[in-house]
Amino acid sequence: MTSVGDVKLALEQSCEFLRDAYRSVREAQTALDEAVDILLDASADHHESLVPPGFLAAGERFADELELIVGSLELVQRLAVEL
Repeated sequence: MTSVGDVKLALEQSCEFLRDAYRSVREAQTALDEAVDILLDASADHHESLVPPGFLAAGERFADELELIVGSLELVQRLAVEL
């Protein structure tokens, strides 16, 4: 039988994983932004943009992913408090 303490521990670990995921997504967002800036600068010397369309599409999805992580973290934290 699983105790309430075991469940709280699992929820705390889940929160830490979600915080790590948030930091990783933010780091990826920053790295992608930097790559796009470099490619935009390099594109000034070319007749076409060097920025792959997928980079721009990926950049637009970061906000949704971060919102999902934050929402999940809030729900897990709320459940942990309620226990």
